Amino acid sequence: MFGKTTITRAERRLVFAFFVLLFGIYTCVYPYITVVNNPNENVRTYMTMAIVENHTFRIDDIVTRQGWVNDMARAPETKMKAEEAIEFCNLNYGKCHLYSVKAPGVSYLGVPVYWAFTLLSHPPKLETPPEERIAWMRKSTFVLRLFTIQLPCFVFLIWLERWLRRISGDVVLRLAAVAAVGVGTNYLAYALMFASHSLFGVAAFMSFAITTGERMDFTDPRRRRLSRAFWAGFFAGFATLLEYHALPTSVCLALYAMTTFYRPTRLLTFAAGGTLNALALAFFQWRAFNDPLMPGHKLSENQMYAQLLSQGLFGIGTPSWEVAKDITLSRAFGFFGTSSFMWLGVLALPLPWLFFSRASRRTRHEKRQIWLASWFMTLTMLALWTTVSAAINWRGGWTVGPRYLGAAPPFFAFGAILAMDALGGKGGMRRALARATVTGLAVASFVQSGIVSSLYNTIPESVTRPVPQLVVPLLRTSFVPHHALEPFGVTSPLPYFIVLWAVATALLLVLVYKVDGEQLGPFLIRVALAFAIGLVGVTPAFSDPEPTEIGDSGVMARHDLTLAWEPPGRDRITQTREIAERYGPRAPCMWLKLAEMDRLVSQDMQAAQDESRANGTKKEQCQ
Repeated sequence: MFGKTTITRAERRLVFAFFVLLFGIYTCVYPYITVVNNPNENVRTYMTMAIVENHTFRIDDIVTRQGWVNDMARAPETKMKAEEAIEFCNLNYGKCHLYSVKAPGVSYLGVPVYWAFTLLSHPPKLETPPEERIAWMRKSTFVLRLFTIQLPCFVFLIWLERWLRRISGDVVLRLAAVAAVGVGTNYLAYALMFASHSLFGVAAFMSFAITTGERMDFTDPRRRRLSRAFWAGFFAGFATLLEYHALPTSVCLALYAMTTFYRPTRLLTFAAGGTLNALALAFFQWRAFNDPLMPGHKLSENQMYAQLLSQGLFGIGTPSWEVAKDITLSRAFGFFGTSSFMWLGVLALPLPWLFFSRASRRTRHEKRQIWLASWFMTLTMLALWTTVSAAINWRGGWTVGPRYLGAAPPFFAFGAILAMDALGGKGGMRRALARATVTGLAVASFVQSGIVSSLYNTIPESVTRPVPQLVVPLLRTSFVPHHALEPFGVTSPLPYFIVLWAVATALLLVLVYKVDGEQLGPFLIRVALAFAIGLVGVTPAFSDPEPTEIGDSGVMARHDLTLAWEPPGRDRITQTREIAERYGPRAPCMWLKLAEMDRLVSQDMQAAQDESRANGTKKEQCQ
């Protein structure tokens, strides 16, 4: 085993405080608006409900009770070709059934959680009042999110920091990289949803990390452990059970594992781990679509989606350079465009790493294993980018960042650690510059992606700069999401802001932590540089939209989302209106203040009405 795996008491305290401060954003925040909640999440919830309540994959009864949702497939009871099945279902509506069109991994994971929940509170019936059925859906979603997605994704961050100790002994670099993954990409957005995109990243990187760890620990293939071979195969297969488009990624992970666990017993054990997930996927497809090898995309109940997804191989066509550029660079939803830190991962691509590995103090074996890991990381990410660039429905509608690239954040954080630890050298100003860069860009990425992700997890396509167009107006008017203290009668938006401040404090602790042996001069310089680099890193989020970007500066998004916002009634506009109505014409300045907030969220007609009730009072008179 190589790399620093033990840490000092001061570092242990820093790590503990860091994760305590991050815990709140993964357990206490629940972005959710019933009327526009993402079908990507809802249909998975429906499938889990159907399995527990009705012991079937068919979601017909759940749809009847809870309402129509997108992302469903309609399939006949007998096996037919996709074209025949669509025609048959159009003519024989009652002889076909509805299923989730998504890969079943997340819905499977939710079964024990939802089953336990139904023991505490019984599901509603069809005759139950609509408001109670809506409340059941919301509560079920929150429970499934917390125990199936949020807590596992948070635990993964703790595990990631510990695993990265074998790559770098620098606690500042490690925690900055973990922060960049956890609160500086859309990993957070999809860790707050009952969806697969963040778990896809967890599964893929777990397979990669387990394989890499065995190569690091044992030069002799005969000593590499059977248990690790099994789990490397399990997580590689689990990635595809979570996301259909993860198949090429799983293949790359399998190739990497096969170069490691190539002894017959290890290879068979690896295959056994992957086969479990393959069987689970085939079973769902067989029971739902009468073919263990056919996903339900071509049978999509939405005719537009059915047409799109029937092109190419289940919606995967020829890679597009324009799509690749957009999902990479777009400042609205691009991987690097919404997370400045992730650019550092590019530094560990194979050719630059040849130089870094020669310059490092690692042994020949260590250099060889890290060089090989960087190559397979690159191969895996290229497979993922190529797949998404070839997807017909490549953006997938409303989204925070590139949701189909869910596996990318931990891989690029790993690459960033490789590069910055090597560039940092033995210490002094080189190390100070490396620490300043990672901490500054981690803070910038939190502003670019983390706050967006915690506020609302489904950004409309008309929004071209989420932070200034959506986040800033919503925060200024206290349109914030549900939080964990609501069941205890706390209706104030304050807990959400406390959670944000906790994350900011965690980042600040890492930024100003003085490592043992670090001289005061380089420390002060790197803290100042970190703030400067952070300011530079965050500028793309506030840039002017390009003429080619189609959008309305978030006008409709602000207007529509605030009208439907949940929870209702605790925003500043509602609170201010209550006060203004109480005083009427005696509070003209209150009406002007209300009109100003109306305009912040694009409620222009309401703003004009409120302004008229100020009886001609000018803003200057209210200073």
